[in-house]
Amino acid sequence: MRVLVAGWFSFDEVIATVGDELGADVVVGWLTELGIAHDVAWAPYLERGVHWRDVDPAGYTHLLFVTGPVGDLPPLPELTAAFASAQRWAVNVSVGDDVARTMFDEVWERDAPGITRPDLAVEGPVPDAPVLAVAFAPVQGEYGDRSRADRVRGVIEEWLAARALPWFPIDTDLYAKPHPRRPAQVEALLRRCDAVVSMRLHGLVLGLKNDRPVIACDPIDGGAKVSGQARALDWPLVLGADEVTADALDDALARCVGGELSAAVARSRALGAAGNADLRAELTRRLGG
Repeated sequence: MRVLVAGWFSFDEVIATVGDELGADVVVGWLTELGIAHDVAWAPYLERGVHWRDVDPAGYTHLLFVTGPVGDLPPLPELTAAFASAQRWAVNVSVGDDVARTMFDEVWERDAPGITRPDLAVEGPVPDAPVLAVAFAPVQGEYGDRSRADRVRGVIEEWLAARALPWFPIDTDLYAKPHPRRPAQVEALLRRCDAVVSMRLHGLVLGLKNDRPVIACDPIDGGAKVSGQARALDWPLVLGADEVTADALDDALARCVGGELSAAVARSRALGAAGNADLRAELTRRLGG
């Protein structure tokens, strides 16, 4: 017996959902526990596993299609026709038309008139990965050929993808069509992350203000605003434009999530408050207060 697990994630022609993959993960876990040999058919763009068009259908006793709608939806008929010699089962699916029942030997519906079953994605391990807020900076013309923003951003993006790190962008522009963005919105998001990766001065400042460790990545060759602000706040975790690599980001993230920077965050916040107090006193004196 050998099972080929497939789903909408098996096709380049469509874009599957996270729920599709999680459903397959659950079924793969069951097959593994049962000691049943299996492969997972991934679309080429996902760059893993086997591709169903490249394998020999005769090598499989079962085709197990997991999650999502089934019916006369290309390229699903092509897949089921190719594996006509196998037992073709559909699990955790929504039947869209009568054609679906001719394409599969067994169908376990997720939802139908009079039928509702829990979706497979409700099961399985819950990942424990640090959530990152990422503040990218554009190429800033005032720095001329010293700007390395494109390279630094590219390294960060590839690192996030390669490590499968959950992240969300932090945008500090006030205008976000069709409504203005408010500072409170940005800061509330920052408080929901575990660490900040910032190419921008205010990503660094606001991360520290909200008690989050920051991997400061200065996108300017030789250093500029980001490095200067890190010095002002005595923040130790700064990568120069030519120092931003996947390995360096790995090491920096380990420091952020390991707790060793908690005292440094508090120190930077205290320095910031002290510096602002000095400026307030100077302005008060000059204004005759």
